[in-house]
Amino acid sequence: MKRTISALFLLAAVTASAAPLRVAVLDFEDQTGMKAEELLGGAIAPSALAAKGVSLLSSELLGTGDFVLIDRRDFIAQQERTRIQGGEAEPRPSFLRTAQALNADIILRGSLQSFSTGKQVVDQGGYRTEFAEASLRVAVEALDTTDGTVVALVDGVANESFRQTSSTFTVLNEEAALTMMEAAIGAAVPELTEDLQAYATRQQQRPKVMITITTSDDPALVEIDGLLVGSTPLENYPVYQGDHVLTLGKAGYFDVSKRVLFEKDVAIEVPMIRVQLSADEVKEVLEKARLHIFQGEPGMIIHEIDDRD
Repeated sequence: MKRTISALFLLAAVTASAAPLRVAVLDFEDQTGMKAEELLGGAIAPSALAAKGVSLLSSELLGTGDFVLIDRRDFIAQQERTRIQGGEAEPRPSFLRTAQALNADIILRGSLQSFSTGKQVVDQGGYRTEFAEASLRVAVEALDTTDGTVVALVDGVANESFRQTSSTFTVLNEEAALTMMEAAIGAAVPELTEDLQAYATRQQQRPKVMITITTSDDPALVEIDGLLVGSTPLENYPVYQGDHVLTLGKAGYFDVSKRVLFEKDVAIEVPMIRVQLSADEVKEVLEKARLHIFQGEPGMIIHEIDDRD
């Protein structure tokens, strides 16, 4: 939005309840360093293994029965729309705005942190034995979709040991590596589930308020905290109690933006001012909006609900 006019929003009262927890799962990243020994997984591309993490994690989460997962096809399609709408100068991560647009409460972002091997060699009277171990570690990070803050960070490890001799040795194939990754994710999910359930409980206890927004020239686009939520008249839209940035815009009009502390249910009226006005129109706007100059910036006084008959 191009230009902003600061607005003073005067508010009035009630309460609301929390929404169910919805989860969006992003692709896993390959963050491996040291490669595994050739026979014990060294021929397996860690990036290809990491790519399978999203389906393994989704399967584990669905198995708990505690979460609603957003369809990845919907997520990918919405992310592409968000990227196009945001353009090259998009200031916020597209995955965050995408999750918000799909009403997700949590974003899960995973990584394959290591997939490597170690070994111990034992030489007893000329009889040489190797004890090899393959190790795989994953990490899963949970982000709040409101502001991108991390609400949980867990990891899981899977190890496999093998006795290698001159006559008997083990070769780790992709299926075995995938089984290890599944075990590592399975080890991380119980703690992740506990942390997300605690988060959901906190969110359910966090009070909401309902806001209704109208303007003098509906419809106008409404953004809350940088997310487009609809157009005016916007009725009984739920937001968490606390500070939010409310922005309204319409072609040919000045944008209106203000950080507002929402404590109760409110009805907000926003006088919209056209970019180009005649002298008579300026006078009319000044009278209707009770526009005044304060420290060089125009401000607006919005009537409380109780002030209107």
